[in-house]
Amino acid sequence: MNLAGDGNMVYLLFGTLVGIVLGINIAVLYHRFIGNKARTETKLRAEIRELEKRLRQKDEYIAKAIKSVKDERRGS
Repeated sequence: MNLAGDGNMVYLLFGTLVGIVLGINIAVLYHRFIGNKARTETKLRAEIRELEKRLRQKDEYIAKAIKSVKDERRGS
């Protein structure tokens, strides 16, 4: 018993399955290539913030050392 719309339903089912498989593949590829860049960028930004903080601390230490040397010279 073949109904008029059975062939169209098979094509619809096949197209839906192909679409789902392709969508999953695209999502996996996107996550693998684009997602890693976002994580790497976040990690690098955190590292940059840490280096900037250490640089400011180094500048503060140098300023304190210069002030200490000047104070010693005035005191002697």
